[in-house]
Amino acid sequence: MLQVANIDVKKETPVDHGEVICFSIYSGNLDAHADFGNGKTCIWVDVLDGGRDVLMAFAPFFEDMSIKKVCHNYSFDSHVIENYGIKVAGFHADTMHLARLWDSNRRIDGGYSLEGLTNDLRVMSDVGNDLIKTGKVSMKTIFGTKKIRKDGGEGKIVYIEPVEKLQREDRKMWICYSSLDSVNTLKIYESLKSKLEAKEWIFDGCPRGTMYDFYEEYWRPFGSLLVKMETEGMLVDRAYLSEIEKTAAAERKLAANKFRQWASEYCPDAKYMNVNSDIQLRQLFFAGIENRHKHGETWPQSKMFKVRNDENVAPEGQKASKFRTIELSGIVEDLKIDMFAPNGWPSVSIDALKILSGKIPMDQIYTIEDDQERDEYSNGSELPEQDIEAASSYGIAYEPFGGGKKGTEACHAIAALCERSSIDKLISSFILPLQGDNISCKEGRIHCSLNINTETGRLSARIPNLQNQPALEKDRYKIRQAFVAAPGNSLVVADYGQLELRILAHLTSCKSMLDAFKAGGDFHSRTAMNMYEHVRDAVHEKKVLLEWQPQPGQEKPPVPLLKDAFGAERRKAKMLNFSIAYGKTAQGLSRDWQCLSRRQGIHSNSGTEIEKKFQLGKRGRKSLLVKNAKYTHC
Repeated sequence: MLQVANIDVKKETPVDHGEVICFSIYSGNLDAHADFGNGKTCIWVDVLDGGRDVLMAFAPFFEDMSIKKVCHNYSFDSHVIENYGIKVAGFHADTMHLARLWDSNRRIDGGYSLEGLTNDLRVMSDVGNDLIKTGKVSMKTIFGTKKIRKDGGEGKIVYIEPVEKLQREDRKMWICYSSLDSVNTLKIYESLKSKLEAKEWIFDGCPRGTMYDFYEEYWRPFGSLLVKMETEGMLVDRAYLSEIEKTAAAERKLAANKFRQWASEYCPDAKYMNVNSDIQLRQLFFAGIENRHKHGETWPQSKMFKVRNDENVAPEGQKASKFRTIELSGIVEDLKIDMFAPNGWPSVSIDALKILSGKIPMDQIYTIEDDQERDEYSNGSELPEQDIEAASSYGIAYEPFGGGKKGTEACHAIAALCERSSIDKLISSFILPLQGDNISCKEGRIHCSLNINTETGRLSARIPNLQNQPALEKDRYKIRQAFVAAPGNSLVVADYGQLELRILAHLTSCKSMLDAFKAGGDFHSRTAMNMYEHVRDAVHEKKVLLEWQPQPGQEKPPVPLLKDAFGAERRKAKMLNFSIAYGKTAQGLSRDWQCLSRRQGIHSNSGTEIEKKFQLGKRGRKSLLVKNAKYTHC
C-alpha cells in the first residue's frame, strides 16, 4: 500500500501526478514464503527521505509477474508507481472490486473505502483467526487537530498536517497507520474471497463455478484493461479548445449584454447587474411577491446591490473603486411561475427561465425585428394572423410584459439569458476542464479514472467524465472534435444502440420489445408513437422518420426525425421505458413526468392519463417486471 503526496485526488489524475513518500508490503503469514527478517511478514519503506533510489530498489518486486499483488484501488497505486518508470505486474485482486461484486448496494451503506469495509462486521466475518481484527481508523481521528480560534480556544474545524510532516514528526504512529493499510487490505481480500467462493455462479441455468471464479475469469482482466485504458488516455487538441473557448466567451458576453440592455430599459441600473446572481434576477422579475412558505413576507420592490465596477465609475474627484452599488427594482407585475426554490421564493433556475421565455430558436435570440410593421404592435395589441403561431411558442413572460413587440422582446431577452447559462456550462464543464494540467500528462493526453463500483454495474468516469461529453445536438462548439488521434493513427468512434433495453428484451423474452427491435428504428421513438396519436399520425403521414441512415451525398434526412420533432414526447416515452424496466410505480412515474413537464414549460398529463399510458406500456412486459429484481442485481 502506498502513501502519496503532492496530489489532490479529487481533482487530479494519478497519471503523471503524485509522489510516493512510503509504502508497505504485507504477506499475511510465513506460508506466503515472504520473510522480511526475524520472522516479520510486513515491511515499511521510507521513500520520502530514502529517495527515488530506495523505490527503484524494489522495482524487481513490483515488476515480477509471479508475485501476486492484492491492492485496494489498484488503479491509483499502479499509476503512481508507473510515474517512476516501473511497470507493475502480477495484479491478483482489487478489494474494491471484490466488495462491489459481493454487495452492489454499499453506496449508502458504508461505501467501498478501506475504513468502511474493514469496520463492517458483515464484510469481515470471514477473516482468518491468524489475522488482526482491528479495522482501519481514519487519518482525521488519529492525526487531526482542531484549529485554534483567535480567542485561544479550540475551533470546530479539524486540521491535518501535510503527510510529509506527519511521516517525519510523528513517525512511529505514521508507520503503524500506513502499515495497517496493507494488513487491512489482505484481511478484506481473505474475507471477501471466502464469501464469493460460497456463492454459486450460474449462467443460462448451468453451474459455472463460484463467484470468485467469475471474478478471476472476467472482473480481474477487466480491471487490468481499465487501468491500461486510463494509462493510455485520450489525445486532445488544446489549440482547438483554446479557439472555441474564445468564441464561446464572446457569445456568452453577447448574450449577457443583450439581457442587460433590455432590462435597463425598465431599470437603468440593470445595465450593471450580475446576471449570475439569483437574487438580482429575482429582484427584477418577482419584486413584491409573497414567500410561498412564510405568509406575509414579501420580496422588496427595490434593493441595493454591490457589484463589480467593471466600468470604473467613480464620483467626481475620487478614484474608482473595485465595487460599486446599484439599485434594482421590479420590471414587471403579475409574473407568476409554478416553480419555487426551497426557500419559498420563485425559482430563477435555467429551467424556470426557459418557462418564462418559451421556445425561441437560437438563431432568433439575438435579433428582434424593428421594422415599422412590428412597431404597430408595440402597445400590446394583437399580432397579425401569420404571427399568432410564432407567438404561441413564447413563454409565460409574453403577456405580463404586454404582448406584441414588448412581449417578444422580453421572451427573446430572457432566452438570451438562458443561452448565456448554457454557454457558461459548456465552458466550465467541458471546454476549460479538458485543457487542465490536472488531468493531462506531458504528452498532452488526458487520463480519466474509470470505475466499475457503481450500483448498476455500468462503467463511470471522473476527472474528467469522458462519458458525459456534450450530446451531438447540444455540442454547438463541436467540443467532441477536440478528441483526436495521434499522427499516423485513426480514431474509430462506435456506440451501442440502446444496449440496456436490448439486453432486457433478450433476458426476459418480452415479445413487444423484441418485435420493436426487429422492426428497427429508435425504440423510445417507437414507444412515443404508440403513446401519442398525433405522433403516430405524423409517422404514418411520413412527416417524420423513426430512424434515418445517411447515404453517400446526404447530409440531412428528407423530413425531421421523430426524436427531433417530438422531443418532449420521446423523453416521456424514454422515462416510461426505464421506469417499467427498473420497477417504478405509476405514481413515481407521474411525479417524474410532472417535473419534466414543468422544466419544459408545458402542462403535465393528468394522473389518470399517466396511469393509462403506464398500464399500456406494461402490457406484454409482464415477464420483464417479474424478472426485474433478479436481473437488476446481477
